[in-house]
Amino acid sequence: MRHRSVRTTLQWVKGHDGIQGNEESDTLAKQGANKRNPDPLNLEIPKEFNVQGAKLLTLTQATAYRGILERKRPDVRNTSEENLQLTCIAIKRITHELETNTTIWQSTRKKVIRPIIQQFLYKSIHRTHHIGKYWRNIEGYEERETCATCSETESMCHIQTRCIERSTQIVWRLAKDLWPHRNIPWPKITLGTILGCSSINLQSDRPRGHHL
Repeated sequence: MRHRSVRTTLQWVKGHDGIQGNEESDTLAKQGANKRNPDPLNLEIPKEFNVQGAKLLTLTQATAYRGILERKRPDVRNTSEENLQLTCIAIKRITHELETNTTIWQSTRKKVIRPIIQQFLYKSIHRTHHIGKYWRNIEGYEERETCATCSETESMCHIQTRCIERSTQIVWRLAKDLWPHRNIPWPKITLGTILGCSSINLQSDRPRGHHL
């Protein structure tokens, strides 16, 4: 029907009701059934018509997007690989276990992590925040490249862990005060620790392990 390249319509008719086309097709069907040697049939589907995939009526945006990602080869980003390596090292230092990149990515999408934090982890690993050298060649905004307090080129590592800005110090002091594990010392905070926080499962003196 596809080879005909014209519009084809089908109409249901009642069987054994004297309709010429239906009666003739019954006759031919009986003749074929009574053949000693059946006719060879080519059931191969032409390549141009062998279309596989989801039905449009049941296709959702999420399914379509997932299919596109599976067919598209992801570009290798050196910056992402560097951050994932930092994360692996930080996780191993605390848990003594080596996590894979896939596990780290999947852990950032855990339901217990708020969407805004998921977005932050995703962007931080890919280094998509507009900080540091991003502003170097933008006229009128060059001063944004460096930290106003430390005069150091801005980076997520500097902002999160090294900046001497008072608010940064307060955040980490409060976080340390809220540390719930009595038998586990407060870990060394690095950019890798932050990016891998959703993959770090600590076994404390409580009934269940807790994520960092």
